[in-house]
Parts: sequence; structure tokens; C-alpha cells
Amino acid sequence: MSDDRNLHIAVNVAGSEVGGGLGRARTMAVATLNAADEIVEWQEFPVGWDVLHEQGPHGSLHAQIAGFMRDHDIAAVVSGHMGPPMVNTMMKLGVLPLSATGEARSAARDAAKRVRCVDDLAAEAPDEDGLGGNKWILPVIPS
Repeated sequence: MSDDRNLHIAVNVAGSEVGGGLGRARTMAVATLNAADEIVEWQEFPVGWDVLHEQGPHGSLHAQIAGFMRDHDIAAVVSGHMGPPMVNTMMKLGVLPLSATGEARSAARDAAKRVRCVDDLAAEAPDEDGLGGNKWILPVIPS
């Protein structure tokens, strides 16, 4: 369960706000949050997915985004929008896709709380292997 460890949350950022579509992000932040959901580190990375989105096939863009999520051990990603193929990619990676607007750091804190809540529910949910086998429950992504 994630309650006793730091979480890494990726946020599509535009200045201090949550950015628009994940596949068109220029900059991604990686927030590290402690067990109290306090941000202990905030790093921003120029990713240039907005340029790649227009230059190549979606498959190569999704591969770049998936690599970023893996490289930074991301538990959840927050963006203003993610289309169904991107949500599917994130779910396959075990990254909780969340849609949000507003202040980016606040969205990262909210996302960490959501991850811990989902983990708590999954630990209690029975499955074929007994308790705790379900890592993620598909979230409702607001439009």
C-alpha cells in the first residue's frame, strides 16, 4: 500500500496551472509527496510533446509518454484532458489518469490522496487471488 511511502505524481503544467491535453504538454512536473501528502520535491521537465504530437504517429508519442511515466515511477498523472487511447495507455502502465483544472501543486496533492484512497480500496477488494490483488480501480474521468 502507498500510505507509508512517497508518491510521484506527474502534472501537465502551464505556468502554475494544470495544462490542457496530456499529449500536447510542453512541460511536465513531477511532484514527490510524503505520507502526509505534502510536496517535498517539485521538478519541471520540458517534454515538448506538443511538437511531437504534430510530427509523428500517436504510437510514438504514447511511447515517449509511457517512458516518462516509467522513468519517474509515476503513480498518477494529472492533466486537463486525456483522450480514451491515452487513458488506456496510462491504465496499462498502472498509472492512475486524473483530469483536473486549477493550481498544479494543489492538483498534485489531491491526486496523491486519490491514489492512497484507491490503494486502500484495492487492498480490501477480493479477487481471484484473495485480498489485495487489484492494484487499480478504473477512475471516473470528468470531461
